[in-house]
Amino acid sequence: MTEEEVVRYLKTTPDFFERHPALLEELTIPHPVHGGAISLLERQVSLLRQSTADYRGEFERLVDIARENEAIMKKSRRLILKCLSCESLDDFAAVVEEVMREDFAVDYLSMVLFTDDTLDTSIRTASWESSEPILKEMLLHSGCYCGVLSVAESEFLFAGQSRSVMSSAVLPLVSLENGQVVYHGVLALGSNRLNHFDKDKGALFLDYFSDLLSALLLRLLP
Repeated sequence: MTEEEVVRYLKTTPDFFERHPALLEELTIPHPVHGGAISLLERQVSLLRQSTADYRGEFERLVDIARENEAIMKKSRRLILKCLSCESLDDFAAVVEEVMREDFAVDYLSMVLFTDDTLDTSIRTASWESSEPILKEMLLHSGCYCGVLSVAESEFLFAGQSRSVMSSAVLPLVSLENGQVVYHGVLALGSNRLNHFDKDKGALFLDYFSDLLSALLLRLLP
């Protein structure tokens, strides 16, 4: 009888060891660590303990993620409520900077609005025609951009602080008009840590903030 036949037989006869319980104590297999012989029952107990530890670790990880997400939602709620009370673009920029620095510990922050008009705001403005060639590669990505910026991108977004910015998240501020995405500006968040902004870790909430801030900004644009 081949090994495959033994495996097939045991799979199709699940009550085999129930009818032969003494065999479980007689069978021995190598210990996974020190190599000594242990019974099949001991090995099963060991596997069950390992599975339990793995499940417990995964459960604790999911609980930590849930707590982190809950904290982010509470902070985003504060951001929404404060932005809804803004009456000007300067109020909006001040609230965004306050919440991002205090609640999300952002090291560097820059907001740029794309317009050819003169706006009644201290927020930096630039024409789309001059901005698009610099930011084109970054904005080609779907949603928010996370990672390391090029020298030109970093200098455009963070100016004198660009040398200190090691990783960035750039949130497009957009609207959808006649089926086309229109860029009204960007919010750039910077960190002095290389891997602080990671697309795999925070993409969902970054895209959420991008949509949220875009909608709040549109209320205040002339």
